[in-house]
Amino acid sequence: METPVVFESKGQQIVGMLHLPNKRGRVPGVLLLHGFTGHKGEAHRMFVKLARCLVARGMGVLRFDFRGSGDSAGEFEGMTIRSQIADAQEAVRFLGRHKRVNSKRLAVVGLSLGGAVATHLTAREKKRVQSLVLISPVADGTGILDELTTPEAVVSLAQTGIVDYFGNRVGVQFIRQFADMKPLQEAVKCQCPVLLIHGSKDETVPLEHTEMYERALQGAKRTVKKVVVAGADHMFNRHLWEQRVLTETADWIVNTL
Repeated sequence: METPVVFESKGQQIVGMLHLPNKRGRVPGVLLLHGFTGHKGEAHRMFVKLARCLVARGMGVLRFDFRGSGDSAGEFEGMTIRSQIADAQEAVRFLGRHKRVNSKRLAVVGLSLGGAVATHLTAREKKRVQSLVLISPVADGTGILDELTTPEAVVSLAQTGIVDYFGNRVGVQFIRQFADMKPLQEAVKCQCPVLLIHGSKDETVPLEHTEMYERALQGAKRTVKKVVVAGADHMFNRHLWEQRVLTETADWIVNTL
């Protein structure tokens, strides 16, 4: 059963899709957080496939568009790291309140920048989130989205507070918060087990970012597993790479919820 849903964050409408298995009783819930310039379906419908894979394993799944993305209210230029964390908090509460979902058995999956947001969410919702999966996660803003800090971009930001990023109007507050965010510090506050998945040939967010997460989590004595998909790029743009991500994610969540 796949049902469009709406809820609010800071007075603005969030649009999502709720997937539920065709079975009686309450089920574990999984929240999917998309990446920068992404949407609730993600590239080659990876989040749709992941949601259906998880439903086949007995999970309920919510995937949604952050404000300013996809079908949700707001403009992309108003999106910030803090706004995405706020949206994620409303989403996990919405999922946990659903009558078919067991609020004590919730997992979060974050992709790319959504991975960084997922660490902030999980650190704030430790009592709700029991399992975390970070796919191609951003660990540090340094060296990522360099197109937003070119001389031309700096001039645009100084004059208008906006810079054009491949047709997306990005606001100065997002850039400032992106540079200042500390997802590694948030990750070690999380009490739940963490799965890290990364492509070995990711040029957008290099594999080093997942290795940074792994070292931080191991240093904090957290349960962590790293999966490196050989040859894969940032979005796992081949069927076999994608299938590895779906399988590893579903297996991890089933075993940790």
